[in-house]
Amino acid sequence: MLITGLGSGCIETDIPPAGSYSEVLLVTEEGARDPLAKELAPYLAKTIDYYVSDDVQFKVQHAKAAEVDAVPYVKNIVFCGAATPVSDIGRRITTLLGVAGVERVTSGQANILKRQDLPGPGQLTLIVTAGSNEALYQVIAERGDEVAQALEQSCRERLRKYLLENKKSDLTRRLQQKYGFTIEVPELYRLQSEEPEPPGVELLRDGPARSLGIFWLDWEHVPTVKDREKLFAARASYVFERYDGDLMDSTRVAFSADRLGDYPALKMEGYWSNSRSVAGGYYRTFFVFEESERLLWAVDLLVYAPGLPKHPHFRELLAVAETFRY
Repeated sequence: MLITGLGSGCIETDIPPAGSYSEVLLVTEEGARDPLAKELAPYLAKTIDYYVSDDVQFKVQHAKAAEVDAVPYVKNIVFCGAATPVSDIGRRITTLLGVAGVERVTSGQANILKRQDLPGPGQLTLIVTAGSNEALYQVIAERGDEVAQALEQSCRERLRKYLLENKKSDLTRRLQQKYGFTIEVPELYRLQSEEPEPPGVELLRDGPARSLGIFWLDWEHVPTVKDREKLFAARASYVFERYDGDLMDSTRVAFSADRLGDYPALKMEGYWSNSRSVAGGYYRTFFVFEESERLLWAVDLLVYAPGLPKHPHFRELLAVAETFRY
């Protein structure tokens, strides 16, 4: 079942949403002690393995429905409760949904509803609901991961919009004309390198270092996990030459089917170190096949941020990488 939109619901205000994209306010009847909050929160605060450290996807803050108006203006809000006007959370949810929305919920047509720019511009409100608490527990058990995915996708969309308010359009055009791909380049990023052998381009943002590389290979078919050894070797050869002696750990690598923007992709993620310095970390590479040209595009994401959380920076890199088009 798809996550349902509620329309824009935009409230005019000049106050920017506070806090981080990695924070979410979870609003339930009783706040942190609410049984529904205890069920949903672990899906939002999922641990992500970045090989050198673990990050949580979202840091969850809690609020009681009766007290939520006093909470600062945050970027991500989740209301969780039954769509019945017999509690503070129920009254808030039924007001947000309206009569038609409540009917869709009670008939089982919608359980996760999304509204952009509510309560104000730049915010996202998600409503996780059902006709009763009993039914809502089942919704959370079956679709809790979808709630986190919807939040993550919206965070990237809003972050991308912000980053591309100022962009290097001339560089985007030049890369397209010279290499046959386009990517929107935020002003905060610079062209780090472009070389004919091995062919590829790297964009970089400093503080901490966020690298987005694009390289390409002659290829004959849609890549699958069966190609793992060849793909591993291809990236290993490329990064040793282009990333000043980077090495890849063959014992710490994983492949999975994924998407990069509009394209199906094979994702490779693993651990890198450098042969010429004491450095290492996590990388993520998306392989996208262009059938008409028999080319395999590799979109390579790498963060070097010792001692700092990795997920916010990878979220930003992925937001930019999703603008890739061949």
